[in-house]
Amino acid sequence: MTTITPTAAVGRSQPEGMEVFAVIDGRKIFLPTEARYVMQDRRGLWFYSKRKPRVAEDDWTPNKTSIACITERGCVRALKTETARPWLETCQRTIRMVASDGERRPADDYC
Repeated sequence: MTTITPTAAVGRSQPEGMEVFAVIDGRKIFLPTEARYVMQDRRGLWFYSKRKPRVAEDDWTPNKTSIACITERGCVRALKTETARPWLETCQRTIRMVASDGERRPADDYC
């Protein structure tokens, strides 16, 4: 039996440090701090990666991690949405915010 570990959270921010998220299907998806890019595959499943993904064998590179969230019922499921545009156009950068002195600002990018 395969166990899926949650890699993201819907609508819940990390309590401290850097806040990394992407807006997918109108929902704010909070991701691990190493996530730099998010992308959707042909089946509608969403992934994140540390480096800019490239296309290999009609899919994104294998260096990607699936985005799995806990549902309202408490089950862990891979994030899947309807494909509204071609999968090659879905790659986007994550949004990185940091809080200091009670104010939020965009985090410095070290790429």
